[in-house]
Amino acid sequence: MSLPTSFPDRMPWGFVSALSLTQLVSYGSIFYAFALFIEPMGQELGWSKSALTAAYSLALASSALSAFPVGRLIDRGHGRAVMTGGSVLAAVLLAFWSRIESYPVFVLIWIGLGISMSAVFYEPGFAVLARRLGARLARRGITVMTLVGGFASTVFIPLTHLLIDAFGWRGALLGLAAFNLGICALFHAIAIPPLARPKPGIAPTGAPSAAGNPRHLLRNPSFWCFVATSIAQGMISTGIPLHLIPLLIERGFSLDAAVAAFTVIGPAQVAARLAMAVGERSVSIWTLGILTMLFSVLAFALLPFIPPGSWLIAVFAALYGASNGMVTIVRALLPPELFGRENYGAIQGMIAMPVRIAMATTPFAFGALWAWWGSYGIVLAVLLALALCSLACFMLNLAFARRVRT
Repeated sequence: MSLPTSFPDRMPWGFVSALSLTQLVSYGSIFYAFALFIEPMGQELGWSKSALTAAYSLALASSALSAFPVGRLIDRGHGRAVMTGGSVLAAVLLAFWSRIESYPVFVLIWIGLGISMSAVFYEPGFAVLARRLGARLARRGITVMTLVGGFASTVFIPLTHLLIDAFGWRGALLGLAAFNLGICALFHAIAIPPLARPKPGIAPTGAPSAAGNPRHLLRNPSFWCFVATSIAQGMISTGIPLHLIPLLIERGFSLDAAVAAFTVIGPAQVAARLAMAVGERSVSIWTLGILTMLFSVLAFALLPFIPPGSWLIAVFAALYGASNGMVTIVRALLPPELFGRENYGAIQGMIAMPVRIAMATTPFAFGALWAWWGSYGIVLAVLLALALCSLACFMLNLAFARRVRT
């Protein structure tokens, strides 16, 4: 495996800004915009919401299966080809989607978009950043990337809504395809360095324990603790967007109050990431991780006891939003400390595989639990259990790390 032989002394802001912008566009146009196409597509084509969302779930599954090979390619220096190719693939598939008439073809398009997700979302972006910046600057670069990417829904949900109003859903998809081709593919091709080969006589560097194939981590209990933490937090972050508003309405909140609470989550997410950026030199990643998991536990321990109309619902939303904003950065920065800096992309892919599969099943599972129990009471219990599980597994990881150091 080839590694860069030197890292920049100063932050290359052009490179970081370009990758951050592409994250905003990729997440906004592929991940968040989908919800706005469900209604017009259902009306024109007669497809049910469950059929449409099933294709989306299959995309998350295909993304999970392709995460590891994508990470290996980035570790071998092919980050430019992977991310540029992923954006071109997204653009082509969005254009095909705009002409869709057949449901099986629609499913195939979304399976392909899942592969594109694995090549352009946070995990490959983190791997490319870490490879380019090195350990000293990677934390700041990743924080900036997630800070900018956190505005994806804020920008692209209203933008996609305007495009659908102006050009119809098929025309809007062509517009999103143009964003992926004209911004993401172009910036990936220009900003990401080409394949770097080691100079003669210079051996690759990195943690010896992580050298070679990273599958040896499958025998490491610390790895599975980290995966369990990531799965629990991933399920929470996928289930809440779809179920929070009906959950609050069922508990007696008005629609306006539920929507207002939901809107607090985004700013809290961004504020937490800003705080992490400001305090990056004074707070360890372990401390940030503990705070992340604690905020999640506090949020879901508080939620069942909030009476309708209480201002405490904003406290819940702020705690959950802060936790959700911080966990992305913790998941990016902690693996090198736990498992070494070699094979960063492949390790992120190994973690992403089970996480994305769990995320793909969560919306349906929460809905099934609601139907079985007859209310969201059981879902609230599961959310708290997931938060507690993430905290417990994170603390186990901390114990493993201290044992290794001593």
